Amino acid sequence: MNRKQALEIASNINNPIAISLQLAGIVNDGEKTEKGTWAYFANKLNDWIIGGMKADETPFTVVMKKGNKKLPFYAFSSLAIADCPGMGDCVKFCYSLKAWRYPAAFFRQVQNSLLIRFDPEKIRSEILAIPKKTTVRLFVDGDFNSVETLDFFMGVCKERSDLNFYGYSKSWLEFVSLDDGGKFDWPKNYLTNASSGSRHHRTGIENAFLALSCVRGGFDAERVNQIHIKNKAYQDKANEGSREYRKELTSKLKLKSSKVFACPGNCGNCLPRGEHACGSLKFTGVTIGIGVH
Repeated sequence: MNRKQALEIASNINNPIAISLQLAGIVNDGEKTEKGTWAYFANKLNDWIIGGMKADETPFTVVMKKGNKKLPFYAFSSLAIADCPGMGDCVKFCYSLKAWRYPAAFFRQVQNSLLIRFDPEKIRSEILAIPKKTTVRLFVDGDFNSVETLDFFMGVCKERSDLNFYGYSKSWLEFVSLDDGGKFDWPKNYLTNASSGSRHHRTGIENAFLALSCVRGGFDAERVNQIHIKNKAYQDKANEGSREYRKELTSKLKLKSSKVFACPGNCGNCLPRGEHACGSLKFTGVTIGIGVH
């Protein structure tokens, strides 16, 4: 499957029938029984859609369990572009689009975008089943596609007050609209970051979003020397060149803000005692940055 086909699926995300027809074409282009192929995973998703998208038969995991040391949290994702109403310049460097080269990840995101629209209760039940006192990231890929979706997830956060939710968002207008001038009661256990690249950058909407109690601060993507990307210095403090990478990144961030923090790339060792800056109230108002990769 190519990028054009993936974008067509994203554009049809409100129309499962159209997606099903496209998936059928992908399956015809390959052997659907050969595990790991695009055809194999496309067929799994299409069977689910044709079968009525039953909640107890989702072909892919809805909420990912604790993954690796880079992101040792539970995580929920949906399909980028399809669920990115605040998308702006970020489309030029969006790392989520790079994940589209992995068929299982891509079709899991499509599944979750469909659940958001047609069966959000399935998502709710999965989140309610997460073990107590756990950190959950909303979203790794994708974003809140509407005010209604944002309201839904905030309600789930309130139901699971024992969990710590955090994320990154460019859906600033949706947040400001739900807040409605301070009328909305934001959950105390949810914190988000103003992800750079939003179409609302340098507008009154951005200022209103940053003033919300659930917003920690900005998270900016900065272009750095490509040697840091090639040697993966941006992924972990332990990687060669990490100190130099963070020094360069810090200098670029300070051109925009007085309080800055260079993301080391690994949430597992971001701060002492397992804390991570993006989900910490201690870093309220601090501009956190990472190198474009």
